[in-house]
Amino acid sequence: MAASNIVERANAMLDAGRAQAAVDLIVDAAKRGHRDALYELALWHVYGSPVPRSFAVARALFEKAGIAGHRAGALSHAVFVALGAGGPADWRAALKLVEKAAEHDPVAARQRDLIAAMSLAPDGTPASLLPLESLSISPKVAVARALFTPDECAHIMALSAPKLVPSVVVDPTTRREIPHPIRTSEGTVFGPIQQDMVIHALDRRIAAVTSSRVEQGEPLTVLRYAPGQQYRLHHDCLPGEANQRVVTAIVYLNDDYDGGATQFPAIDTEFRGSTGDAILFANTRADGQVDERSRHAGLPVTRGEKWICTRWIRARDFDPWGMRPV
Repeated sequence: MAASNIVERANAMLDAGRAQAAVDLIVDAAKRGHRDALYELALWHVYGSPVPRSFAVARALFEKAGIAGHRAGALSHAVFVALGAGGPADWRAALKLVEKAAEHDPVAARQRDLIAAMSLAPDGTPASLLPLESLSISPKVAVARALFTPDECAHIMALSAPKLVPSVVVDPTTRREIPHPIRTSEGTVFGPIQQDMVIHALDRRIAAVTSSRVEQGEPLTVLRYAPGQQYRLHHDCLPGEANQRVVTAIVYLNDDYDGGATQFPAIDTEFRGSTGDAILFANTRADGQVDERSRHAGLPVTRGEKWICTRWIRARDFDPWGMRPV
C-alpha cells in the first residue's frame, strides 16, 4: 500500500473515532520507512494528538522522513534544528540541511539562495544593523528603511498566499468565529511548523533591529488588505496579559497600492512604507504600563492590495507552540 494511502486511511480512522487503530497503522508504516507516514507521525507529535506531544520525537521523525525523500520533512527538520525544538539549536547545521535538500528540491534551493544573499553572522543573526530614522521620541516610533529586500518580501507573500483566511475573532457569548470588528483583512500566521528557514532568518533580523531576543517574538503574521479594507484604531497590548507586547514591528511587503498608511492620531503622524521598509514602535511606557499614545490604525486601502507582515515582541520569551489566535 502506498504511504499516501496509509496516511489517508489513518486520518479517516481518526475522523471515525478510531484513534488507536490510526496510531497503530501510522506507527507500523513509519517503522517500515514509509516517508509520508514518518512525516505524518512527526506532525502528530508536534500537535500532541493523537499521540503525546514530543518535539524530540518529532525532530527525529522529520529527519528520518527527509532521509527517506520527503521534501517537507527535510525542511521541517532544518527549521527544528535552527529553532532548537526537540534538541540543541544550531544555525550552521540547519543551513547545511537546507543546502543538502537544495540538491534535489527547488523549494529548498530557493531558500538556500535567499539566505545566501543575506549578510549573516555564523549563528544566523544579521552581521550589521540598519540605522533607524526616528518619527517620534514619546512614544518611541522609528523606521528601518529596506529592512527586507524585495525578493524576501516576494517570498513571504508567495508562501502566505495559499494560507490566507479572513480575519476573525471568537464571539464571547456563542464561542463561534465571527468577522473581526476592527481588522477587515485576510491573514495567516507562520508558527514554528509553518515557517521556513528564510522566515526564521527574517525573524532574527527583526529581533536585532528591535534590540530583543528572537525568542521574545510572536510568530510572524502576514496580512493582506483589499480596497476598502482597514485596521481601525486599536492598541497592540493585550488586556490582562502578564507578558505584554512591548514593541510592534510592521514590514511593508509591497507598495503598489494607494491609501493604507499607518496612522498614530495621538502624535499626528502617518507613515506609508516602500517595499521592505519597517515601522517599529513601543506599546508600553518605561514603567511597563500601556502607552495609550501608541494607538494606531491601518487606514483604508483605496487601490490595489496592501501586504504587510507584523511581529509582536513580548517583554519576555514567548512560547509559540501554545499560542492562541488573538
